[in-house]
Amino acid sequence: MKKSKVYLLLVAFTIIGFGMGLAFDNLFTKSYANDRNTDAILPSENAMEVTTTGTACSADYEIVTIYGRKYIIFSNGDDIEVLNY
Repeated sequence: MKKSKVYLLLVAFTIIGFGMGLAFDNLFTKSYANDRNTDAILPSENAMEVTTTGTACSADYEIVTIYGRKYIIFSNGDDIEVLNY
C-alpha cells in the first residue's frame, strides 16, 4: 500500500472510532455528569472528614468523606487523582 492510503485509512478509522465512542458512551459506562439530584439538602456540619491517610507505591492517599460520600485522593508531586470509594 502506498503511504497516502495508509494515512487515509488511519484518519478514517480514527474518525469512525471517535464517533462510535461518542455514540456508545452510556452503553458501557455510567456518565456521572448526568447524575444530578437537585432535591438533596447538604448538611452544614461535618461536611468533610478525613478517615485514613497513608502511602502506597510512592503516592500519598487519603480516604475522605465529603457530605456523606467517600473518596480516595491520591497525590504524587503535582498529580492528584480523586476516586469514588
